[in-house]
Amino acid sequence: MKYLAKDGDMLDMLCYKHYKTLDNDVYSEFLRENEHLLNKNTLQSGDIVFFPDIEVKKDKKVVYLWD
Repeated sequence: MKYLAKDGDMLDMLCYKHYKTLDNDVYSEFLRENEHLLNKNTLQSGDIVFFPDIEVKKDKKVVYLWD
């Protein structure tokens, strides 16, 4: 999937909105697909962001401090 960025968009924000996670594996794969944008702090209108098909694992166990 392709997305045309808007002024001020950031890669981490777009990744989280699309995949609902910033898991290291997911974010790394997302960044590999968007290497052309890595030198930008914020995106400009018209920058093309790619969202590869990434399998998001939902089975991570949450450990609470007082368990």
